[in-house]
Amino acid sequence: MSSALVRLRLNRLARPATLLALRRFSAAPSPGELERTRKSTGWWSTFVRLSYKWLGPSLFDKKADICNCGGDFGVPIPRAELLQRDNMEKGSREERMQLYGGALYWHLATTRTEKYKDAQPDMLRDKDVLEVACMRGGGARYLSEIIGPKRYLAVDHVPEHIEQCRRKFGEWPGLEFEVMDAHELAEKLPADSFDFVICIQAAASFERIEGFVEGVGHVLRKGGSLLLADALTRSANTKLLDSLEDHGFDVELSMDISRHVHAVGVCAVPKGLSYVHVVARKE
Repeated sequence: MSSALVRLRLNRLARPATLLALRRFSAAPSPGELERTRKSTGWWSTFVRLSYKWLGPSLFDKKADICNCGGDFGVPIPRAELLQRDNMEKGSREERMQLYGGALYWHLATTRTEKYKDAQPDMLRDKDVLEVACMRGGGARYLSEIIGPKRYLAVDHVPEHIEQCRRKFGEWPGLEFEVMDAHELAEKLPADSFDFVICIQAAASFERIEGFVEGVGHVLRKGGSLLLADALTRSANTKLLDSLEDHGFDVELSMDISRHVHAVGVCAVPKGLSYVHVVARKE
């Protein structure tokens, strides 16, 4: 979850109860809780992890297991019924988040140019895929079934998220969930072990974007690609692109898709940010 998106204003589709929940869950963690986690995670990791814990239930509806603002790209997605959940009211905000959040996953997993008609439905098929900051895991489960990667490892630094993912989605061939911080990829994963790295709506919250990029460069095979989407300031986007180039990536795409995010009607990208789609290939 991008820290910038914590400030996203919910549009008129948001129910009053959701806004009340935001206030209720945004209470600050106690000093004791901060101190207990600081020793093992450091202050920044503690802050982000507890932000997930305290803000996550209100920023993203509990019924949804795909937690991003979504994208309406004007094209149907395959097997949308896989994203439906029995307890979701048709036409509700959580259903829109679920369906259009899945559409954003599908878009990243199949599109690497500005021309949507050039989408490659089999781009990830039989490939080794790593998703960083998977949160509740619904996107990982969806792509695992419709695209058929050889392996799909979804990681998140919040243990509660991974526990939930394993309970709900753990039994699917090739799909794995592990607790891992975005800055630990090089430490915990073998070099040259993945063909694609996916990261949706999380990079803006990373303490050291260059550390994340370095880790991505470590785990990707030559010719492998980073597929990323997030709401970034101009300076943050420049820092990301510069870091990618510094670590030997060819940035094939850096495209503002904010209008597609706005079209969903779940949340609005604040002034000063652009919701960007980035594709970078390891040379």
